[in-house]
Parts: sequence; structure tokens; C-alpha cells
Amino acid sequence: MNIKIEALIARKIGFASHQNAVPLVRELSIWNQEESGFENLTLTLSTDPDFVESRTWRIDRIHAGDRLNISERDIKLNAGYLSGLTESLSAEVVMRLSQGDDVLVEQRFPTELLARTEWGGLSAMPELLAAFCMPNDPAVDRVLKAASQVLRRAGKKDGIDGYESKSRTRTWELASVIWSGVCSFQLSYALPPASFEQQGQKVRPPSVVLENGVATCLDTALLFAAALEQAGLNALLIMTKGHAFAGVWLQPQEFSQLLTDEASAVRKRLDLKELVVFETTLATQTPAPGFSHAITVAERQLDDEQFIMAIDLHRARMQKIRPMALVSVTEGSDDTADAPPTIEGLEEAPALPGFDVEINTDSEGPAGKLTLWQRKLLDLTTRNRLLHLPDSAKGVRLICPDPAVLEDLLSSGQRIRILSVPDLKSSGRDVALYEQQNNENLVDEVARQALARGEVLASLEKVKLEATLIDLFRKARSDLEEGGANTLFLAIGFLKWKKTADDPKTYSAPLILLPVKLERKSALSGVTLSLLDEEPRFNLTLLELLRHDFELVIPGLDGELPSDESGIDVTGIWNVVRRAVRDVPGFEVSTELVLGTFSFAKYLMWKDLNANAAQLLQSPLVKHLLEPGGAREGFSGSDEFPRPERLDSSITPAELFTPLPADSSQLSAVVASAGTHSFVMDGPPGTGKSQTIANMIAHNLALGRRVLFVAEKRAALDVVYRRLAEKGLGEFCLELHSSKASKVEVLKQLDRAWDVSDALSPEAWEREATRLQTLRSRLNELVEVLHRRWSNGLSLHQAIGRVVRDHGPQTPRLTWPSDTQHDAAEYSQLLDLARRLGLNGDAARNLSGKFGALAQTQWSNAWQAHIANASRELPQALDALSATSERLLGLTHLDLPVAEVAQVQHLDELTTLVVESYGLNLSFAFAPDAVARIEAARRACQLIESYRELEEGLSLDYADEACRRIPVEAMRSEWRDAEGKFWFLATIAKKKVAKKLASSGGAAGLPDTLGDLAIFERLYAQLNELDTLAGSLQSIPGWQGLTSDVSQIFRAASMAENLRGLMSGLAQSPDHLISLRSAVARLVVEANEM
Repeated sequence: MNIKIEALIARKIGFASHQNAVPLVRELSIWNQEESGFENLTLTLSTDPDFVESRTWRIDRIHAGDRLNISERDIKLNAGYLSGLTESLSAEVVMRLSQGDDVLVEQRFPTELLARTEWGGLSAMPELLAAFCMPNDPAVDRVLKAASQVLRRAGKKDGIDGYESKSRTRTWELASVIWSGVCSFQLSYALPPASFEQQGQKVRPPSVVLENGVATCLDTALLFAAALEQAGLNALLIMTKGHAFAGVWLQPQEFSQLLTDEASAVRKRLDLKELVVFETTLATQTPAPGFSHAITVAERQLDDEQFIMAIDLHRARMQKIRPMALVSVTEGSDDTADAPPTIEGLEEAPALPGFDVEINTDSEGPAGKLTLWQRKLLDLTTRNRLLHLPDSAKGVRLICPDPAVLEDLLSSGQRIRILSVPDLKSSGRDVALYEQQNNENLVDEVARQALARGEVLASLEKVKLEATLIDLFRKARSDLEEGGANTLFLAIGFLKWKKTADDPKTYSAPLILLPVKLERKSALSGVTLSLLDEEPRFNLTLLELLRHDFELVIPGLDGELPSDESGIDVTGIWNVVRRAVRDVPGFEVSTELVLGTFSFAKYLMWKDLNANAAQLLQSPLVKHLLEPGGAREGFSGSDEFPRPERLDSSITPAELFTPLPADSSQLSAVVASAGTHSFVMDGPPGTGKSQTIANMIAHNLALGRRVLFVAEKRAALDVVYRRLAEKGLGEFCLELHSSKASKVEVLKQLDRAWDVSDALSPEAWEREATRLQTLRSRLNELVEVLHRRWSNGLSLHQAIGRVVRDHGPQTPRLTWPSDTQHDAAEYSQLLDLARRLGLNGDAARNLSGKFGALAQTQWSNAWQAHIANASRELPQALDALSATSERLLGLTHLDLPVAEVAQVQHLDELTTLVVESYGLNLSFAFAPDAVARIEAARRACQLIESYRELEEGLSLDYADEACRRIPVEAMRSEWRDAEGKFWFLATIAKKKVAKKLASSGGAAGLPDTLGDLAIFERLYAQLNELDTLAGSLQSIPGWQGLTSDVSQIFRAASMAENLRGLMSGLAQSPDHLISLRSAVARLVVEANEM
């Protein structure tokens, strides 16, 4: 059967998988490679051993060549069974696809069941390692208590307060005292299993580690991570080849992904002093080294060759990966009794920068939640490229002594080529000597001359410049296609700023952002820079930072920028900033130019939210989100949400304006959109959400409303717009994203909409709506008839469905008078009767062998009386039969059993054949080659009959076996020679050949030469075959060559074959067969005359 079950089964599964909703079946589909479809299939899933609840899927139909993907794969794991495993064991997931009682295909998929405390490794379940970090283990509190004592003895605040102090130094100190706390337990190191990072290992919980005092590298890493997490810090697990250790964020941050497989991502955070990593196994040494030494050792292991991945525990908790539940606690209740020796002294933290992230705290009330929304939108940290563009950021730094001139050229519509700085030191030139001799900078002078030619120079080498420009070109195009907004800008001027006057680090924020685009005519042509049809803007995020953090307000730059004769006034804008920051230490305006990508989307959302907060709070929807309890009544809407089953009775086709197909649930959403409802429309991919949105827009447009459709990705907007445009509604849509948002494009769209004229009159609309109403009413009547409940409790739809589902070849056809109507009670009685008939039928099926001889199919009283009378006479008949059989066996000396009816029948058939053999010599039937002789006899009969039929086709009465004397090929040759002669001579020659044929065959007259020659050729072949069979036919009764009695030969062969078959069937062993043949041979051959 060419039908396959394709499944992706988890390679390893354990109790941690159950606790964190890790599916056993990742993917499941059925692929029908047959040329025909299947209906009414059942797919069942079971396991060996039984560690899940069996699952069954009903499949109505799968067509030929189809692959059916099954999305519902919720398999319930047996938590008790998985929790009780102490060792891993192999298991199988068994999938069976059945049709009725027939199993079409069965497939088995291997998996491995893990012990409760066993992690499956990075190759199977990397993210679930976070589940084995158990901060709620009581042993972790002992570690934190020891850490608190270290803080107290050092004269520090002894509270384990996480990030509450908003100090990286304090975070470093907390990690250091936790290090000291674990070291004080004087653990011993145990080697982990080989390749544990890929294959996994059993993990010791913190309680077991502290109780037994033994730990592998993974155990120590998880112990430190649990203590750090319990202390309110964001911990990391670092996995390298054959090793594991831990890390901690120095401020409340996390990676954007749970798993980070780039060592550079960790190293960059180390360089920024955002996190530290430390070698946890050093805590098992005696004496234990300091925390800073553990950090140094760990940092050496972050090379690309050894690094595998980092697992961010805070991100794991955000993704709802929970710690494993504890089975039992073996720690004593008195912590002081087992307290480790306290470590004196606290290692001082190195110089670390201050916090640059906000701590998210729970806000109560509308204002607090609204502020939290704003804070999430506005990123005022130095991670924002609008506030700090590091030297390592992807971009092109341009060399332009006159940025204002470059801006004027771009504003005039000129395309500027971007070239690499030529090598000015070729031929031994000295740039410094040139500047000394000419009182001008050589690089600046070359850049000015290039700008006069419509070129701008970049500091990158040619190859790297081309690669960077292509990357920027592709990213800007991708951002425009996905987000609908330009992100490529030429940053003109930067503000160098510091967080504090004595901060050693200087940050660089762009000032003027000129929207530009990169173009290239072909893959081989260069890249040119030109102005985009958008307004230049000032870095508003920088203005907000200056206002928020430095109470510095710079007016006049948050709207339309100052301009000059050919664009914006670059120098004037710089001077405005210079005057504003002249008294701020560490602040300075730089005239650098950088081409790069910047995004304002979140800032613009923040600005809109900040400016319209009061108006926003008047929205019932916003009130519901900010105050779910207080605003629920006003949010629910004044009318009832449309129900799909009531649409036909409450809405006429004339009131629906949906140009695209829609089912009842989609129509209810369309109708609700025209009411006072606020709702979320949810559904998996492919369920028609975009099509429903298009219908909503069309419906509300027809009602005279304006609709704003907003999406995160441009693709969602394009899908809806394309569907509306295909229905003739494109001119009613104003696209305000990407290039469509320019003034020129908006005016073009408005112009097209102005020229739109109606193509359908109101009368035509009314006629079509009336026709649809009539058609819908007829369909609804049909639905009502199909689903109406009759007196027996069934609907027509249910009755048809049961017949289609349950009818089979053995189903009896029952009929009632046409006016019969059953009620529910009568129908129940009929069901009970059918059930009892089925039970009796099942019992009768098992009797089919015993009553197989019954030919009567219709029961009657007469037949029953006849059977009863015959049954009474049967014992006497059986006794007579038995006596006769015994007497016959005695006379014939046949050793045969006659205890059963079949045996008596065989004996009857055998004795009948013996009687019929009277007068026939059947000795050949007992010869060793009897089978061959029988076959030869049958073949001889066929040949003789065929020979005689062919002889009748000859044109003359030839002598017997004349074919032996006639040279067929020679006469054919002579005939062909005669045909080649002149017609007169040919006639004479042909006549001569004919006479010769008649003479050779002993016939008189002129024959049909060619026809008789063809027959003689076939006769000769059959005669030759008979000659080869003659040796096996000498003892066959009736054999006389061509004059044989065919019927007698055939009768003898058939009797011989039947005799041998009966003897083989009656024999119970090879020896019995030999003796039986000897006895029958005496009767048939030696005693034939009797």
C-alpha cells in the first residue's frame, strides 16, 4: 500500500518536556501516493511503553496524491509515569492508519524516555536546560544566606536586592558574594560524561549537590544560575565543547533570543561591561580562587572554535519555561546547623559604568500603565542608534569638508557617486609635507574637487565600500517593502555627548537626518546617492533625551527645519545646537557625515501617544485595557454581537456589501465592524482573515464611512489592497505607506479617485439583491428540511449520513407502508431489535461450518417437519452405511478410515472408479511415470483431433499420412519459379507442380497447391509430435496412432488421474499411500475381470 505516515517525533522526551509543553509530535502528515483516494480513515497513536494517552484522528477523505497535514497534535503525556523514571529507556511511537477493520499502514518511530532529572542535551532539547535551573530549591536559600553574611562582614548592605540599587557595581558584588557562598561549601568536582553537552546527562539539583558535596561542571553552572536567579539577577548558562559555566547580566537585560549561538554576541556584551561570565568549576578547588580570577578564566573560553551557545534564563522564563517541580526536600529545617564556614572579605568590583536601562516596575492605575506603554516605545538608552552610533556600526563615513554644499547638491536633484578615497601616498608622497608646503589638507582638497564633479569620498577601501553600500541598499529596500517606511538617511553632523561630566565614554548622536536612496543601474555599475521625496528631519529622539535627562530644551527643531536658497540651512541648524550646548561640559557638535539606516517608527508612536494621552483615555477600548474592571460596561457595545446562525434572518443581501466570498462567521465579523463593537478577529493562517478585512473595508465604505487600516508589515496592507483593487475599489483606497506617502503620490491617488464614476445603477443593485434574497431563502428552506427533527428524533441529514456511513453489502433492506411514522419510543424499540438481531447474527456466523451442507435458504413449517423426520431416520441410515463400509473394506482389503462423512464420500468415489474401470487396462496409472503418461495421452487427443480437422481442409482425398512423402519446401520453390515465368509458360509450369503434388500424395485430380502445401506443413509437424509421444502411449487403452479412439484415451486418462488424486487425498502418510496404491492396483488391474 503506497500511503505513508510522515511524522517528526521528539528524539527525547522527559518530565521536563511535560512541564513545559514540549510536544511529542512536532509534525504529522499523511501522504497518499496511490492512484485512488480513501474515505473514512482512522489514525491512531499509541506508545510502547504506554507513556501517553492514546490519540485518535478521524479523517473523512484524502484524495489521490494529496498530503494531509494534521495540525492538531496535542498528545497528553503521562506525567506520573515520566516523573517516576529513574533511568532512561527506549520507546516507540506507533502510528496506525485504518479503514474500518483493515490496517492500511503501520509505522513505528523511536524515541528515548529520559529519567526525571536527566537533560537530553543540546542536540535534542537545548532550551529545556533552563527547566533544570531550580531557584526554589531550599539549598539555594542556604547559598544566599552565606552570601548575605559575606556582605554583612564586609560592611555592605546585606540584602540580596537584585537590580534595585541600579548599579552595575552592586550587581557585580552580589555575584561575587554568591561565588563566595558556594565556595564555602567545599564541593568536589566530578567529571561529566563524554559529549554531555550534545547527548545530555543526569543533573543534580542544588539540594543533592550541597548534601553530597559532588558536582560536574553542568551541576555547578546550574547551582550558580539558580542562586543568581533567586537573588533577582538575570543569569546565563554558557555551553562550550565538553564544558559548561555561568554568567550574569550586570543590569536588567536579556538577549533577544533564548539561545544565542554566536560567541561574538557574548564578547560584545562583555566589552560593554553589560555582563560577566565566570568559570564555576573553580569553586570546587581548595583554596578557592577569587571571583575575578573565575571571570578571567571563563572569558578565555569564549573563542568561536569552542563556543556552542548561551542560554538566557530570564528570556526562558519570559517564554514560560518553568523550573522543574521538586519531588522532595532532604534539607533539614535548621539552616544554621549545616551552615558552611563563612568566608571573610569581599572582593572589590572593578570600575564599571552606570545603569543605562530602565527597570520595568509594575504600575497601577491608567496613568502608570500609559507611562509604561510610552517607556516601551521610547528607547533613551545608548543602544539606540539615534542616540549613539558606534564606530563599529554598519554605515559609510563620508569625507566632505563642506556638508552644506553636498546637501545643496542633493536638494537640487543631483545624483552623487560614492567613491573610495584614492591612495594619496603612492609614489612616496607625504601628506603632512604637502600640508606644510601648501597650507591645506590634501585629503580635504581632493574631497572638494570630487564634490565639484558630483562625487563624494568615503573612508572605506573600494571592495569594502562596495559591499557596505550593497548591504545598505538591500536593507533599505527590505525595510521599505516590509515596514512601508524609509530607513536610509544621510546623517549630517553629530552631537558628541557624555552622561556625566566625568564620564570617560563619549557618545555620538546624529543631528540632521536627510532621507536618501541608493540606486544602481546594474550589478556591475556603481552606486549613486540621491534625495528621497521626503522631508528632512532633526533627530527628535535626541531632543527628547536632552529634555528628559539633561533638562535641555532646543526650540525650533521639532518641526520644519530652517532653510536656505537650496534646501535646509545645515550650518544654521548646527549653530542652534552649538548655542544650546555651549555651557554643557562634554557636549560638542561634530561635522561628520555618515550614511546609514535609522528608524523613527517607535519614536513617532511615542510622540503621538504622549501628545494625545488625554484624548486616548476617552476611548472605551483604551479604558478597558487600562482599567479592565471599571470600563467593561462601556466597552461591551450597545448592541448584541451578530451571531452567524441569525444573520439570514436579520440581514438582507441588500444590506451587505461584501465583494469577496465569506462564510457565516466571517460575515458576522463584517456586520459587527459596522456596529459599535471592538473585537479581536483570531484564526490560524489560511482561514481568510485578510479576505474578511477586505470585506469589512468594502462594507464600511458602502455605508459612507472612512476606514483606517494599519498593519505592522507592508505585505499585509498589499494583500488587502490588491483584493479590493481586483473588485474595482482601488480608487477608493488612499495608500499612505512607503513611496505612496509622498505628496506627489498622494495627489495622484486623489486625482484618480476624483475621476471615478458609478458603473452600476441603484435599480440594478436592487434587482441583484432581490435575486440573491430569493436564492438564499430557497437554500435556507432546503437546510431547514434537511435538519428538521422528525417524530423519531432524527433529521433527514442525520438519516442520510448514517446510511452513507453504515450501509454495506450485508445490510438488509427494510420496508414499511408509506404512511408509517415512528415516534422516538418506536425507533428505540427498533434499535433494540436490530441490536438483538446483530447479536444473534454474530452467534449464527460461527455455525456456518456445521450447517454448511444446508442448501435451503428459506425457512418454513413444512421444511422444518421434513428435517425433523429425516433427522429421526438418520441414525438407522448411518448404522447401515457404517456396516456397508466395513464390509466393503473387508472385501477390498483397503485400509481406510470411515469415521467421518467426508471419508465415506471419498471411499464411495474410489469404489465407483474401481467399478467403472472394468474392461480398461489402467495399469499405466500405477507406473512411476504415470503423470507424464496422462499428460501425453491428453496431448495426443488434442493432436489427433486437430490432425483430422486439418485433413478435412485438403482439396483432394490424399492417402493416409501423405504428408510424410511430400517435399513441401521443394514444391513451394518450384511453384515460385513457375510464377516468375511468362504467363503462358507459368500456367503450364504450375499445372505440372499440381500434378506432381497429387501424384506424391496418392490423389487424383488437380489440387489447390498452395493451400494444400500449407496444410501438409502443419500436418507434418503434428505427426512428428505424435511420433515423440508414441513411446508413452503404448499402454493407454484406445491408442492406435492416427486411428486411435480419442474418447477412450481421454476416458482412461481422466480415470487414471482421478484414481491418483483420490489415493493421494485418502493417504495419511507416504507409507500409507504406497500400501493404498498397491491395494487399489490389485483391484483395478489384477482383479479387473471380476
